[in-house]
Parts: sequence; structure tokens; C-alpha cells
Amino acid sequence: MLTVARGSPQRQQQQRQQQQRQQYRQQRRQQDRQQERQQQRLQQRQGRRGLQEQQQQQQQQQQWLQREEEEQEEQEQQHEQQQEQQEQQHVQLGAAQLQQQQQQQQEEECYADAESGSGGG
Repeated sequence: MLTVARGSPQRQQQQRQQQQRQQYRQQRRQQDRQQERQQQRLQQRQGRRGLQEQQQQQQQQQQWLQREEEEQEEQEQQHEQQQEQQEQQHVQLGAAQLQQQQQQQQEEECYADAESGSGGG
């Protein structure tokens, strides 16, 4: 009976110590977490402006790149379409178009001659 009586308060003490240690650890963890959160908040407050600026710059750069890519694609598509149209026109009109162009050139040359002639006269 005596040994058991002696043992129980020791066990109680050990349990208390364990509980105290656990509580202490938990408190430390909570404090650490709180400190981390506070630091994060401070950094966020201080760095928010910088971060926002960086993010904005990145977004702008991405937008610029996207625009440039889109523009390039559009230009390429337009160029391809133009080439296709020209080819189709050449195939469809063929000699007739060439004749028209030649006639236009001849007419322009005639006008040029007339203008230079009238200017000289």
C-alpha cells in the first residue's frame, strides 16, 4: 500500500510535467505561428506595393507579348490571304489582267508624254 501510495504522486507529478511540457510546446508553436503570421502580414503590407508593381509589370509584359504574337499571326494570315487572292486573281484573270496592266502603262506613258510636251510648249 505504501509503495503504491508513494508511486501515485510521482506518477501524477510526471503526468503534470508531461502536460506542462506539452502545453509549453503548444504555446511555443502558437507563438511561432503568430510571429510568422505577423511577419508575413508586415512583409505583405510592405511588399504589397512592390509585389503589385511586379505583378502589373509581368501582366503588362505578358499582354504585350500576347499582342505581338497575335499581331504577328494576324499579319501572317493576312499575308497568306493576300498571296492566295493574288494567285487566284492571276489564275482567273490571267492574260486579260496582264493586257489591262500593259494598257494602263501605255496610257500613263502617253499622259506623261502629253504633260511634258504641253509643259515644254
